[in-house]
Amino acid sequence: MSEIKDRFIPKEEFMRLLFTKIDGVNTHELSMWLKSQTNDQWVVVPKSFCDLLLKFIKTLNENNLLVIEKEALETFENLKKYL
Repeated sequence: MSEIKDRFIPKEEFMRLLFTKIDGVNTHELSMWLKSQTNDQWVVVPKSFCDLLLKFIKTLNENNLLVIEKEALETFENLKKYL
């Protein structure tokens, strides 16, 4: 399982995005822009979706319906810190 890595996007790229969107940027546009800037490594999804997914995985694990290895469990805990 891969770890979560922060990405650096130059300030100029943010400025280019903002100046091309005179009326502002909606979440879909921001998501597509971020995805393009990170070569599909990052996407934007609603926080509520992430929360539900983490609760679902935790419930499966607690009920022995999904076995999470120790290494993956550490990654899982790190993921929760991002939310």
